[in-house]
Amino acid sequence: MRYQNPQFLYFLFAIAVPIIIHLFNLRKHKTVYFSSILFLKEVKSEKRKKNKLKQLLILFSRILTISAIVFAFAKPFIPSKENQESSNLFIYIDNSFSMDNISKKGRLLDVAKEKGIEILENFNHQNIRIITNNFNSTENLIKNKKESKDYILNIKSSSKNRKTSDILQKVESITSDPYTLFIISDFQKISCNLNDLIDNDSTSKRILIPISKQTNNNISIDTCYLKSPINNSGNSNIICARIKNNSTKNEEDISINLKINDKHKTQQITSLFSNEKKEIELSFTSKDESHLNGVISIEDHPITFDDKLYFSINVSSEIKVCQISDLENSNIKKLYENEDNIVYTHQNIQQLDYNLLNAQNLIILNNILYFSSGLIDFLETYVDNGGSICIIPAKEVDIEHYNLLLQNLKTNLFKSHINSQLNISKINLDHKIFNNVFSTKKLRKDINLPSINQHYSLQNSNRVIKEDIFTFENGDKFLNSYNKQKGEIYLFTSSISEDNSFTKHALFVTTFYNMALQSVSSDKLYYTIDKGDEIKLKTANPNLENIFHIKSENTDIIAEHLIEKRNQYLSSHNLIEQANHYQITQENEFLSYISFNYSRKESNTEQFNERELQNFIKLNNIQNTSIFLSDLNISENLNKLDKDKEYWKLFILLSLIFILIEILLIKKIQS
Repeated sequence: MRYQNPQFLYFLFAIAVPIIIHLFNLRKHKTVYFSSILFLKEVKSEKRKKNKLKQLLILFSRILTISAIVFAFAKPFIPSKENQESSNLFIYIDNSFSMDNISKKGRLLDVAKEKGIEILENFNHQNIRIITNNFNSTENLIKNKKESKDYILNIKSSSKNRKTSDILQKVESITSDPYTLFIISDFQKISCNLNDLIDNDSTSKRILIPISKQTNNNISIDTCYLKSPINNSGNSNIICARIKNNSTKNEEDISINLKINDKHKTQQITSLFSNEKKEIELSFTSKDESHLNGVISIEDHPITFDDKLYFSINVSSEIKVCQISDLENSNIKKLYENEDNIVYTHQNIQQLDYNLLNAQNLIILNNILYFSSGLIDFLETYVDNGGSICIIPAKEVDIEHYNLLLQNLKTNLFKSHINSQLNISKINLDHKIFNNVFSTKKLRKDINLPSINQHYSLQNSNRVIKEDIFTFENGDKFLNSYNKQKGEIYLFTSSISEDNSFTKHALFVTTFYNMALQSVSSDKLYYTIDKGDEIKLKTANPNLENIFHIKSENTDIIAEHLIEKRNQYLSSHNLIEQANHYQITQENEFLSYISFNYSRKESNTEQFNERELQNFIKLNNIQNTSIFLSDLNISENLNKLDKDKEYWKLFILLSLIFILIEILLIKKIQS
């Protein structure tokens, strides 16, 4: 048996008080005068024995009453056999970004570290392991109290986020023996699956120590994307940033700032309702800049890891366009050959160089009557890997054969050939190839649009996702665009011959020039730390060794070089830890920039509260898991946890019984 308040046992000396009173009462004599004591002598001996017995019973009842009251205040208990301290003590301290939030006692991580040290001070273990989200190999090693305290004091915030199952698996990978695990965390709902706590292992015990945040305010920049590819022409570019209010209250006057290459470009002010997402357009211009390193930022506290979003854009210096045909279209040739940033080539359909074709940004299939199975397979793979193709049919084609190509490319199929002149009556000005072309989203009614003498109607299909660009007055389509995997397909329904009015219209130049601009597949603007994404390598120097570095001011990682389907990739093996811009180099030669950002998984700071955790444990009858109460300190919680059967209520009841016995005995004597 143990006592929660053993200091109260000193009050057992109070037992001496009724004993002393009893002894003094025995020495008192009372004189009673009688005329004759003849009859008293006969009952004297018998009554003396009864009184002596009753006095002793009163004494014992008083002693037992005092003892019961003292033991009740000392709170005796018998430790549970299941709760005996195991030889393996683990303390997990959550150091994810959500622990930067604020509680009534300060920063959550600082409070967690204090509680971890308090646990150390209340245990006599010398075999201790401290675990954080880092899962370092040093955390597998046994530490003594001093080493454990020093390790806890040096814990810093980490970008790594661990599920409950990850923590349990980590502990069980270290030891197969029974253990005691303290989990000190904010128990964020996004990463904490309470079902992972349901376990039949009764030999080990887990103690949850939840730390509650004071506020639920956080604004995050979740992602960004370009509305159109970047070029060196000096045109205005737009990058869209998606921001979210993760709090339960409205936020006003949020300032979103954009920096490009350390120069401030623009600022937008916005407001957000509770839990609202909003996309903000940020405009900037770039000219003669081959690399753009940008940062979108806001001001928000106390959670700051998601207040900055880094991105990198490697601007293509040239666009490669190739026309494949029997007879080269001179209008297309003149258009592209006059552009400094476009490298134009032509290949005859009978003499194709697939290696050169694979390096093109845009392939124009013009006036081709027959597609070989090898060309069809190449075009499908080319589009899937991010290439763009433009299909211009001949005036008279075998529809059934053409549909073999279109079917593989997942576009609408040709239905029939129509020989009639039709005007283009509708233009989809929202399509990306018209970005920065028209000042308004509505055409003037008096605008002169081109006409086409013949075209192919298309079969309707619900399985095909398309975007109309040009539409005839009868509703048929002249030009559609389709996305397939990483690439894009532009499908004309009519030939574009020398005498076609479309080739003489300004829309011809606009359409084909912007088609080439859009064919430049943008690299990923950024990668996410700890996600394990492979980094696509667009260029490499064949004259150098395949030794690639990912560098920043304080980081230099040798990346693994991978080749898959003729594409080159780099793997950092999740060694990047800081959100920032990084250089990719081959040996010492610079290749490109990339950016890394922290995962936005923890931006939503909603957490399980103490009551929710208690209810889950009780509802699922989880015997080996308990929870520390926030209104008790670590020492009090440990004492409460260590008790199986408490007897203070029993001793209160016994003290009342003994008092009642004493009262009855006194009344009996008096009567």
